[in-house]
Amino acid sequence: MNKTKISGFHGATRWSGRLLRPFLLAMACGAFISSAHAANDISGTLIRTCSNQLNGSRYADAMLDDFRGTRFPSPRTGGFTVTSVEQVWLALPAYCLIKGTIQPTSPGGVDPAVKDPSYRVSDINFQIYVPSQWNGKFVQLGGGGFAWKTDVVANGIQTNLQYSPSLQGIALSNYAVILADAGVGDSGKSFDPEFVQAGRKLSDVAKQEMVKNFGQDSIKKSLDVGLYLLKKLTGSKPTDTYFIGISTGGRQALKAMANWPDAYDGIVAGAPPVDETNLLKTIEVPAVVNDWVVNWAGASAMITSLFGQQVSQQTLSDGLGAVSRHLADVAVESGADYDGYNRLLDELAPVWNVQPAELLAFFDAAASQKKAGGKGKKIIIYQGTSDFLVPCTQAGEFVSKLAALPSGGKVTASDIKGSVRAYFIEDYSHGFYNTNSLLRRVGLTPLQLAWNAVADLDNWVHDDQARYGAPSLARNATGEIPANQSLGAWKCIATP
Repeated sequence: MNKTKISGFHGATRWSGRLLRPFLLAMACGAFISSAHAANDISGTLIRTCSNQLNGSRYADAMLDDFRGTRFPSPRTGGFTVTSVEQVWLALPAYCLIKGTIQPTSPGGVDPAVKDPSYRVSDINFQIYVPSQWNGKFVQLGGGGFAWKTDVVANGIQTNLQYSPSLQGIALSNYAVILADAGVGDSGKSFDPEFVQAGRKLSDVAKQEMVKNFGQDSIKKSLDVGLYLLKKLTGSKPTDTYFIGISTGGRQALKAMANWPDAYDGIVAGAPPVDETNLLKTIEVPAVVNDWVVNWAGASAMITSLFGQQVSQQTLSDGLGAVSRHLADVAVESGADYDGYNRLLDELAPVWNVQPAELLAFFDAAASQKKAGGKGKKIIIYQGTSDFLVPCTQAGEFVSKLAALPSGGKVTASDIKGSVRAYFIEDYSHGFYNTNSLLRRVGLTPLQLAWNAVADLDNWVHDDQARYGAPSLARNATGEIPANQSLGAWKCIATP
């Protein structure tokens, strides 16, 4: 029998006995079912399949062929490995947690696009959470910064705080969930992207496997692995697949739908740096960067802001400055002078950034699916108007251009209105807290957005006329893409 994890709720030994006992009683009686989504009890299946016998199992890339898709095929992997399996019964709901790695395609991890012969491409680390009370749906979580640490349980807690404050449980409770680190590694390196190395020439950097993994490829690689292992554990493919992300995770969500629209039924993209390379161009590079201090401060800032505390704007700015400085060094090592830094970012732009026109394939897939009588495909974007890290103009200009796509004749205005909601939230900062000090004083900050975005997305996918919620303090409660005049008034479109 596998090891039992006593502190099942994300190590939540802080839960008092007063709270824990009734929940355990409810679980023992089979009374716990998510209030938002009906779930089936698959405890018996997980007892049989969530086994230590999977530990160390290695799988060839060909095992993923059934999940690759044909119109929008997945990138290849070098295979994948299961590194640990846990049955966690003293949690609500109980769950199976699988950890593993996805190997690079570069032979021996040696990327031919990198000059340094000692350089090796890192594995992509992933975790998969499968609850005993499963609603049949699958959520892929995006990473913030330059990728969260791959702890799907911990980040499921953060997602619950972000979207739906509740005591429902870990990792979106009744959803199966996967999270991967995009090949970047521990979140302590969030602002030190060591994966960007000098190529033989400037244009080589954008061809590097780790750069492509961070930009887009790891998204589908990890989804395919997750779908394979989910079926192995449950015997079923999910009925619905969603991508939920904040910050870089929001950018990943849009990339996921743009690149592989057949693979996803819907996404939630929060504060997405869709024009990340231009954002890095605008960051003032500190003359001296102490990477350890910056990294520690940046991670602490995100944790602090998660709980509603004020955070210095300079803290995260310095963190991005470290990224900027490192990329400038890469440009120099690749034979350019410091003016070549902007040229390097231009090379990275197609891999890292998301353009509205890239969603044309999504609109086509959504229209075809609805025409065939299927469910909808939906996108929800949200952005704070007081975001000090990713300016509101990133989301504002993105949705403004998105609304203008019908002028090209490839998609109608009704297609966009029926498939995209974009919320702009007054006084809200970078996906974590409200900047209004009065709200913090009266204790409203822990409610975060006071909005169950995942439930809204799920309901909307299955019913075009479903009632919608909205983030607290949303300037446009309907989610309809605002006119440029409104976006300008909220400072969410750059003024000439």
